[in-house]
Amino acid sequence: MLIQDAIAAALTGRSPRNLPARNGHKSAAVALILQPTAEGGDALLYIERACHPGDPWSGNLGFPGGRIDAGDRDARAAAERETREEVAIDLAPARFLGQLDDEYGVRVPVRVSAFVFGLTGPATVCCNSEAVRHFWVPLTRLCDVAHHGTRTVDWHGQPLQVPAIAIAAEAPPLWGLTYRFTRQLLHWSCRGHKMNHFI
Repeated sequence: MLIQDAIAAALTGRSPRNLPARNGHKSAAVALILQPTAEGGDALLYIERACHPGDPWSGNLGFPGGRIDAGDRDARAAAERETREEVAIDLAPARFLGQLDDEYGVRVPVRVSAFVFGLTGPATVCCNSEAVRHFWVPLTRLCDVAHHGTRTVDWHGQPLQVPAIAIAAEAPPLWGLTYRFTRQLLHWSCRGHKMNHFI
């Protein structure tokens, strides 16, 4: 639990950047979920989104989450609801570790808020039709610069050179908004630990 404790201490001691809504931008929220590993560290949950026509994130890696609905109490409630719907994880009993800075989409008009949760034990992930599979990726792998680099990705028929992380041999590259939120989390999880070389 040391890494979860460090993240909680870092995030609760600061005010996250809450970006204003832009005209034409949708608002969305995601959940970054940490789970302890057998080796004593933590792993972060990613999902691979199903391929759907018209979905700008079709086939990409992401975190559980989605659009904030009118019935949601706030952005965090939207992230928790979407997590229940997409991967069948109830975050109510999870430890809330804090909120990251908001991010705007670069190629999609969206403002995304991100919330970090810590589980105390293994979770059963049941993906719905929006996701084809999931990955628990150790933070040690994410912090290893050997897995960071530039990748060519297909953005609706257009090849793009983007900064990315290889999370697993069988997974697509991690890039875009999910990459930026991952970098934020790694910044706070690496503070005070041996992974400081990453920052």
